[in-house]
Amino acid sequence: MSKLLTRLENEADKKYVLYVLAVVSFLESVIFPIPVDVFTFSLASVKPKKWVKFGLIATVSSVAGAFFAYFLGSYFFNLFGKQFIEFYGYQKHFNHVVKLFDNNTFIVMFTSAFTIIPFKIFTLIGGALKVSFIPFILASVIGRGLRFFLEVYLAQRFGKRVTDHIIKRFNLYSVIFVLLFIIYFLFKKYFM
Repeated sequence: MSKLLTRLENEADKKYVLYVLAVVSFLESVIFPIPVDVFTFSLASVKPKKWVKFGLIATVSSVAGAFFAYFLGSYFFNLFGKQFIEFYGYQKHFNHVVKLFDNNTFIVMFTSAFTIIPFKIFTLIGGALKVSFIPFILASVIGRGLRFFLEVYLAQRFGKRVTDHIIKRFNLYSVIFVLLFIIYFLFKKYFM
């Protein structure tokens, strides 16, 4: 991975790097196990004047991947998911899960789009459950946009040293953010 990042950083001026960022961002929303964040941080830290372009490409491509994953999840669920649920008698439980996800689509998708929670799982499940599409896409655009633009802004603003620090501790910072997010909602629900 470090060899790939070093190569991308060394060739950040080349046009193909933008395509690599787009493809990685798209695939990361569907199946790709490597978070696109290491690419956005690295590229914006070595080419700070292109930070907006990197953020935009990552956001648009990731949301396009979410769109694709939604329909992929829906397609495969229609092929064999329904039969699985019926065979095991899970229809009542499944309907409950669908209702919970559908009633909270924006919050669920925003949280998975902005945090370390695997976005790809929720994009595929959202399609399989056929959750409301508008909140699904809107939350994906806002969550991914905030995440990627925050990353590229920090990288261009503070440079390579801070970028390396954040990449090494990315999971820790993400967990802290998720905990603060949960605390905020719990506080709002029970004390306001």
